[in-house]
Amino acid sequence: MAIFGTVATLEKQACPKKYGKVIEYLKTADLASVFAKVTPGNNQVVELEGRDVYAIFQTYTTKLHENARLEGHRVYADVQYIYEGEEMIGYCDAKDMIGDAEYNAEKDIYFTKADHQTNVILRAGDAAVLEPSDLHAPCMMIGDQKPVKKIVFKVKY
Repeated sequence: MAIFGTVATLEKQACPKKYGKVIEYLKTADLASVFAKVTPGNNQVVELEGRDVYAIFQTYTTKLHENARLEGHRVYADVQYIYEGEEMIGYCDAKDMIGDAEYNAEKDIYFTKADHQTNVILRAGDAAVLEPSDLHAPCMMIGDQKPVKKIVFKVKY
C-alpha cells in the first residue's frame, strides 16, 4: 500500500529496514549540490547501496493528464520525493489493472490501464512510497504545466 506525506511521515510509517537509507539520505544529503548538475533530460544517478538502493535526480515539466501513463514495477519500489515544484500523481492497486501489460525487464517497468485511480497532490517536501503492488501515473500538472525537481529512489524489493 502506498504511503504519501513528508519525510517525517515516512519515518513513522515506512519500514525502516527497507526505506531507512532513503529517509536518512533525504535528511542529511546536500541535495542542492546534486540538483546543480541536473538539467531536463540530463538526470544524475547517486548510488546509496549499489543497485539495491539508488536515487535518480531529475527535472522536467509536468504533463497534461491525458499524457500521463499508469506504470508499475516488479523488482523495485519507488520513493518519489518532490524537491521543488508540485505535481499530481495517480495511484491504484495493481489488482485493478485492466488486461495484460508488456513488461520491460531491463527498465523494470510496464504501462497499463485501470478502471480508476486516486489522484494525490505532492508539493515540495512531499514524498510517495510506491511498492510493486502500487500502480502510479506521476508527473501530472496542477493547473498549468510547471517545472519540477524530483528524486526517484529505487529500492530493490
